[in-house]
Amino acid sequence: MGVGDEEVLRCRKCGSRNTRVTVTESREDVTWRYCRCIDCGERFKTVERYAYAKRIPLGLNPQLKGCDNYNSRFAPADIVDIRSLSEEGLTGAQIALRYGCDRSTIHKIVNYKTYTDEY
Repeated sequence: MGVGDEEVLRCRKCGSRNTRVTVTESREDVTWRYCRCIDCGERFKTVERYAYAKRIPLGLNPQLKGCDNYNSRFAPADIVDIRSLSEEGLTGAQIALRYGCDRSTIHKIVNYKTYTDEY
């Protein structure tokens, strides 16, 4: 006979089944449940390991980055041009006005936070 939820959540100190799960943490192959006994106040943790790996939903393609992403506004030549304009002394606001985007986008491109694979 397998171990049911009532056996797993029984208090280890007093044996009471009057317990509550206070926090549940899920990771890749493990679920941790932090429990508390209502009768004696004892706190304990249960660990649930999965026999099989969790299934990955179908239809999710890996996220394409930089200019390869179909939502990208910039071509690789634009990235090179933005970085060279910044080196020439133009401000991020001036470059953003030229390309029709936000200045924070220009800041991220110039500082290699985004489009890191482009030259």
